[in-house]
Amino acid sequence: MISQAKKEQVTKPNMEHASPSRFPRVHFPQTPPVKILLPVLLSMFLFIITFFGFILPKVEDHLMDRKREMIHALSESAISSVTYYAHLADQGSISTDNAKKQAADHLRSLRYGPDNKDYFWINDTHPRMIMHPYRPDLEGKDVTDEKDPAGKKLFQAFLATVKETGAGFVNYHWQWQDDPTRIFSKISYVQEYAPWHWIIGTGVYVEDIHSQITSITRNMTFIFLGILAVIALLSVYILWQGASVENRRREIEISLIKSENRYRLLTETAREMILVVDENLRITFANTAFYKKCGYSIRTIQFRPIFDIIPDTDKHTLKSRLSEESSEENDSSFLELSFIKEDSASLPIEATFAVMDTPAGLRSLLMTARDISDKKKAEAEAKLRQEQLMQTDKMVALGTLVAGVAHEINNPISSVMLNLQVYERFWDSSRPVLDDYHRKFGDFEVGGMTYPQLRDRMPKLLHFSQEGVSRVRRIVGDLKEFARQRPSEQQEAVNLNEVVRTSVGLLSSLINKATSSFEVCYDENLPTLLGNSQRLEQVVINLIMNGCQALMDRDQLLSVSTYYIEESEEIILEVSDHGKGMEADLLERIKDPFFTTKRESSGTGLGLAISDTIIRNHSGWLHFKSTPGSGTTATVRLPRYRHDEIAGRMI
Repeated sequence: MISQAKKEQVTKPNMEHASPSRFPRVHFPQTPPVKILLPVLLSMFLFIITFFGFILPKVEDHLMDRKREMIHALSESAISSVTYYAHLADQGSISTDNAKKQAADHLRSLRYGPDNKDYFWINDTHPRMIMHPYRPDLEGKDVTDEKDPAGKKLFQAFLATVKETGAGFVNYHWQWQDDPTRIFSKISYVQEYAPWHWIIGTGVYVEDIHSQITSITRNMTFIFLGILAVIALLSVYILWQGASVENRRREIEISLIKSENRYRLLTETAREMILVVDENLRITFANTAFYKKCGYSIRTIQFRPIFDIIPDTDKHTLKSRLSEESSEENDSSFLELSFIKEDSASLPIEATFAVMDTPAGLRSLLMTARDISDKKKAEAEAKLRQEQLMQTDKMVALGTLVAGVAHEINNPISSVMLNLQVYERFWDSSRPVLDDYHRKFGDFEVGGMTYPQLRDRMPKLLHFSQEGVSRVRRIVGDLKEFARQRPSEQQEAVNLNEVVRTSVGLLSSLINKATSSFEVCYDENLPTLLGNSQRLEQVVINLIMNGCQALMDRDQLLSVSTYYIEESEEIILEVSDHGKGMEADLLERIKDPFFTTKRESSGTGLGLAISDTIIRNHSGWLHFKSTPGSGTTATVRLPRYRHDEIAGRMI
């Protein structure tokens, strides 16, 4: 559109100065009055289009934004007032019910606006109306199904807004201030005061803004007539100055050429990589630093899409940033990305963006990037050192514990196993003698039981004792394996079934105390996944421990299962309990750091937060589903390791 308009402006002077023989049908001579009238008419047309098509809508949007900001600020003030009364109740100065009553009465008395009739109201998250200064008939009533004239359940809309974001704006229709016979469109800001489950709202009427716009339009009309007169005078002045415009244009053109030369000199000698991207996101310019760092040539990079040199993992981030730049809501912070070099290697960078207007009226994007390979390397080394220190501290404590346990348990267990072998040899040697005695003299008692009973039970007792000792040794081995140092980034092919078996072995004592109904179901054809078995064990242990703690008696079921979904190529772990379950508000916060319902039992609220982070670091997803009184199911979804692996083997 801009280029076409410029073409028309260039063509018209040529037509005006054409010879009469070429254009014989021209009847209107190009006299000074026409030259004055044409700019005036054009200016008037442009002014009308600009004012009614651009300025007035912008003013209306600005007024609406100011109103939104105002009711937002008023809502924050109201929340502060309620917080003050809640603080008095927390200190014991007044009761909670008295604090709520005083807070509601205080908000009931607040007024603002041109006629001092705009107000606040309060409803709860049921929703039930707590206070409304102009609708006392609704106070104390369930307003779940209350609708505006358009059929919108506005109080459910308030509740949905605060549940989603904590606060927000809602559009609906409501009575005009204290006059229930007049209904107008209204925009309200609602905000939740969570400790009391209150939703506090206040709003403005769209009609107020329309009235202001009407007044502005009327005033601007008179201003418009005055501006037209000024434009006519300016048009005459412009004609007088026409002779000097061409000279100034040439001076500006020379200045632009000099500026362009300086710009090219700066960009070519800069150490940072500089790219210019057009509206179609194609690279139109790259400086020498870019070619040196990335290895491309001008021929291979010119007019190439910017996303061709961006890794797939960074494309979404770059698209989001470019959309912010296009909407003029950008910030000047660095964006960390990577470039794909000519040899397919990755080059980490820090980039900033700026919008450029070209002479043709098009918008281009200036991208300045700095190589941060050394910075990333230093950060990785610092992270590794920090993790090594943390792991060292952990291993010092855990290693001491495991060493002590191993020393204190292995010695007596070894003695027990040796004794069991002696008892077994003693029994094998004594049994023929006792059998012969039994044949000759009949039945007799040993240790409170008859000899036939002793003969049947003694091998079982010895076998069970040996199994118990072996189980203790396995537990000590599992503890050593759990305490073994492995970096968080260490990746290996992990069999989730083995992770679950190890975790169940570590928690066998806790599980036996918590429930008599424990089930484990393994998918024997489960593929492997790429990850860190130690971290995954930590997740499984946390989920099983939470399931045990949720059970209310030992008859309730706790189950663990693994399976594979071929359609999505996901490995699934489910830990399900039939315990007390959770309400929706608790379920939404269960993965928040430091949120716990077991504060009295020294719970820190970090277990599930850490588990969620570990699963996300494995490119997976941790989800909880719970029904109060029926139990909770925790589901872990993890991607498989190799696509050419089927039923636990490689093709």
